Amino acid sequence: MSTRRVESFLLRIVVPSDEAQLPERWRGRIQHVASGEEQQINEIAQAITFMSEHLCPMREFLLEIEHPPQNHHTP
Repeated sequence: MSTRRVESFLLRIVVPSDEAQLPERWRGRIQHVASGEEQQINEIAQAITFMSEHLCPMREFLLEIEHPPQNHHTP
């Protein structure tokens, strides 16, 4: 029988309201809920690295992100 565990992360993203700034200029913070450990981030790759360190310490794993199918409408 396989065992499962559930891990929770809180991701906060701050996007500048100044329209003159590029929309790519954001910052954020990710927190591992169980341990309370937090890290500041400014790119998604940092969040993925943070999560992977808590999900599988000392092991590599593949994180797959599912995208909903695109509905293509033809005129």
